[in-house]
Amino acid sequence: MEQFTEEFSICSWVRKVRPAGNYLYWFHYATESSVSEIRMTDHGHSKMFNGPSLNKVDQLAITPCPWFHYCMSWSASSASADVYFNGTKVGSITTPPGRELATGGSLVLGQRQSEAGDIYTVNGGRPFGGELYKLNIFSKKLTAEEVSEMYQAGISSDVERKQGQYRQLKWENIIQQPRNGNVQLVNVDFAEVDRACAVKASLAYIEKQLANARQELNMMNAGKLLDQTQSELREAKIELEATRADLGQRLSQAQSELELTRIELEETELELEACFEEKSWSPWDILNHQCFFNSVLSEEKIASLNKVWERLESFKGVTVTKDLIAFLKDDDTGKDLCEV
Repeated sequence: MEQFTEEFSICSWVRKVRPAGNYLYWFHYATESSVSEIRMTDHGHSKMFNGPSLNKVDQLAITPCPWFHYCMSWSASSASADVYFNGTKVGSITTPPGRELATGGSLVLGQRQSEAGDIYTVNGGRPFGGELYKLNIFSKKLTAEEVSEMYQAGISSDVERKQGQYRQLKWENIIQQPRNGNVQLVNVDFAEVDRACAVKASLAYIEKQLANARQELNMMNAGKLLDQTQSELREAKIELEATRADLGQRLSQAQSELELTRIELEETELELEACFEEKSWSPWDILNHQCFFNSVLSEEKIASLNKVWERLESFKGVTVTKDLIAFLKDDDTGKDLCEV
């Protein structure tokens, strides 16, 4: 973190997935002298230099599902860290004058550290359990206008690349770093996530309306109104069940797509392993073939092999492809290798 000692900005798209729990850390930088040099949670709590903090839990009321954009922008000269939520500044953390960011620490994403490099495990630890996207750390204190531009451009934009040399820790490099625990790199359909979140919000709204309706019914003693309201509730329940079924189908489809992606990744790994194994191949491996192995290397077999190599001479300068190999296999030359 040497390049960030005097100023930095940490910006990321964050998606809270776990429905409950406080202090679930998605960013934690700790040093030997300061276990909370920088730390940020998924529900609106930020802390710097093992002391000053900003608690916006009640104000932000972050709920699971939707993506939100989070930035912390700090400089030693201003002795202040500005915190932004969805492009809007929500508060600041005052830091000691002249205090610079300590170096030589340990940066962990998605979990709390009990001390530098040591994951906190008491009562299951404080795992984030959500999703991060486009986490970048800049070696400057971004302005409010620059942060707002990042958020307004949207999660699919590349506006952060405009910062050029200031984008020191890049998302595309971060995702290449070693991962521990249940951390996975997934392909996300942001439109599908938005639709699923909208369905979930609709369900919550319907359930809230149902709860309000039940409360009103308990306070009323009018038979006709009660019958009418019960009919409306039945219709709402039918709509709710239909929405639940649709959401279940969407989730099942998403799980199937994730499983296909996992299988493709496993197949790719097997292909890569095969490629590495092929690097140790020797021309003499042909003698392992059943036509030669445990049989006498006769003049006829050697003559047949020579015919094959002489045939190959006619293709000098031609690129070896699958089509060329298939063509040579169809050729009569060498087909009598196992017969002599």
